[in-house]
Amino acid sequence: MIAFFDSSIHIDLLLGKRALDNILQEIGNLPVRLSPVVASELLRGVSGQAGRSVEKLIDQMVPLEPLSWRRCWYETGRLLPRIFPSHEEIGLARLQNDLLLALTSRHTGALFVTTDPHFNTIRRLVSFRMTVLQSE
Repeated sequence: MIAFFDSSIHIDLLLGKRALDNILQEIGNLPVRLSPVVASELLRGVSGQAGRSVEKLIDQMVPLEPLSWRRCWYETGRLLPRIFPSHEEIGLARLQNDLLLALTSRHTGALFVTTDPHFNTIRRLVSFRMTVLQSE
C-alpha cells in the first residue's frame, strides 16, 4: 500500500511543525505519493520562497492519480450535494477537492492522511482508507 497527504500535512511539514519521520512511523512507513489536487491547493496558496519550496516538493514526489479522473469528477458531482447539502457554509471548491481526494484514495487503494476530521462526513457515503492525525 502507498499513502498520500492532505494539504494540511504538507503545510505542517513545510513549516517545520511536523517531522516526516514521525508521520511515517505513525502510518507504517508507507511510500508517499502526491495528489495533483493537493499540489494545486499548495501552489495557489504560496508565492516567493514558499512557492519555490512547493515547486521543489512537486518535482521530487511521484504523482498519485486514479486510472480514471473522469470517473472521479463525475462521482464528485453526483455525491457532493448528498454529502454536504448545505455546502455553501464551507465552500464548494474546497469540498469538491476534498471529495476528489477521498475518491483518489478509494480508486487507488492508497491511504489518505489528513488532520481534517470533516473527512469523516465524506466517509458516510464514500468508503476509503484514511488516517486523521492530531492537529499540531
